[in-house]
Parts: sequence; structure tokens; C-alpha cells
Amino acid sequence: MLSAVALAAALVAAPLAGSAPACVATEGGFDWGFKESFRAYLSGSIANGAWTTEGGIGYETPVFTTDALEGDLALAPLSGELAVDGAMRFTGHEGILDTTISNVRLGLVDGQRLELVVDLRGTTQEFVEVDTADVLFATGDLAAAAWTAGDDGLLIAGIPLTLTEQGAEAFGTYPAGEALDPLDLRLTTTADCAEQAIAARQSGAGMLAPLLIVGVVLIGVAASVVVHLRLRAAKRRSHTVNIQDE
Repeated sequence: MLSAVALAAALVAAPLAGSAPACVATEGGFDWGFKESFRAYLSGSIANGAWTTEGGIGYETPVFTTDALEGDLALAPLSGELAVDGAMRFTGHEGILDTTISNVRLGLVDGQRLELVVDLRGTTQEFVEVDTADVLFATGDLAAAAWTAGDDGLLIAGIPLTLTEQGAEAFGTYPAGEALDPLDLRLTTTADCAEQAIAARQSGAGMLAPLLIVGVVLIGVAASVVVHLRLRAAKRRSHTVNIQDE
């Protein structure tokens, strides 16, 4: 027989009967301005800088854009990673600042969080040489974005991004916690799968709460049973002592 804790865990983990086959996305794209104020600074008279792109990443004013994201992403809930083979290069101050951000990967966790991981090399405007891979550059709040299903897939628009400590150390211009431009993520999938992704996002927390309540109730019942059995055992021991005394 399952213990109360094990039963509660099983109920939480068990898939719903008759659930539809898993939906996935293996392609997508994004539009991302990086940071508008930084681009304005680079293009101004102080930095006299510019930015260029390589590979699968392009630039269409005012955002860096790609349709070359590839990977393996579950949609309900949203979980997995997509990546693009491309780069964004920022230059300024007559070459003192020369930073290339490449190998951009978007990791998505349980439909709640986006993790933007990059490789970064070059020189910051503080003359610091940088050459590092797998930098967790920024994190994003998927719950704060707008999710829309369409015939061509799922659009998650306006994902707010925050610079991490790793990102701040590698990039060298802004402190950790700095807000970057929001990112729009496009996932290529069927309209039905896009709807399933949105439904999973909307119902995930609501489904979990009742199951956790069931688990708590079961644990309480189990505790009550244990106390009852102990009391019965104590009464039996007391009855036996009384008989022996007689």
C-alpha cells in the first residue's frame, strides 16, 4: 500500500487520462532590441560606434531578428532549448569597445522562465578582455509576456529580460539587475499545439494546487491513523497491566 506522501506525489506526477500527444517545436525566431539606450549611445557622437550581425541573426531597425532558431522544445508546458548560429557585434570608442555575442540559446523552463545563454568575446569599454562561453546572460519572465496562438504557431511577445551577474561581469557596461529590451519569441507549430501551450500555461498552477491539497489531506489522515493506533496500543498495554495486578 502506498504511503500518504507517496500517493500524493503519484497524484501530482500522474498524467491526466486521455491527454493529447505531446506537442513540440523544433524551429522558431525572435525579435530583440538588446538595449535601446545602448544602441543609441553607440550611434551617438561620444562612442561613434556601430553594430553588425553574422550568420542566422540579422538586424531590422529597431531589433535584432532571426528565424533560424532550432532545437527541441516541449510546448505543454513550455520546456527545452532553441539556439541560433549567429552573432551580434558591438563596436565603439575607436575600437576600445569591441564585443561579440554569439551562439545565442534560449532555454525555457516549465513555461515560467526564459534563460538566455550566450558566448561572449572581445573588449569592454573598460579595456577588459573577455572570452567566455556559456554565459547565463539574462533571464526572462514568461508569465509577464503576452501569449498568442495562430495558424503559424505561438507568439510570446514582450518577454521582460533582466541582466544577470554573469552577464554584467562579461559585458561590463551595466550592473546585474539592469532591464534589457523585451524579447518577442516565435515558435513554429500547429494552431492546436499553440493552443495547448497556452492552456498548459493557464491551468498549470491551478491544477497543481488541488493536487497538493489532496496530498496534504492524505498526510493528515495518515498522521491521524498513526495517532489512533498508538492510543489503542497504549490502552491495550494499560489493560494488560490492570489484569496482572488483579
